[in-house]
Amino acid sequence: MHLLSEKNLISATAIPVLLQWWTQRKRRANARDVLSHPIVQDVDSTYLDKYQRLMDIYAVVKSGGTEAQIQAAKAYCGREHQAITQRLNQISNQPEATDEYLLLLHEAQELERSTHRRINQLQDIHPEEELAVREHLVDIEQMLIR
Repeated sequence: MHLLSEKNLISATAIPVLLQWWTQRKRRANARDVLSHPIVQDVDSTYLDKYQRLMDIYAVVKSGGTEAQIQAAKAYCGREHQAITQRLNQISNQPEATDEYLLLLHEAQELERSTHRRINQLQDIHPEEELAVREHLVDIEQMLIR
């Protein structure tokens, strides 16, 4: 467990440990005597948190990396914001469209919030983590297909 520090960062040395843990966990879950292998709450929850972070980073790496995903999020936000603004301009002088206008304003705010949240998530991925996942892509994918 010493390879999995309390830090949230995923290191190149932690990835094989996480993959082995997940493989063993899957094997236990598929075994007939599941009840004879209790899950250790503190250990499994720590490993599970790290494994989930690993999979999040893996998904980002497979989709082009953090910079590509940040640019995609910004581009999507820009396109959607432009469409909302265009519709707001179309209905701004129509008193019967007040409800739609308010809904569109709310949608624009939600779009900004969700884009900001996504970009923050992506910026929380350290370059070392992204590199470590890239270096272990084959191992991760082998574990996923087993």
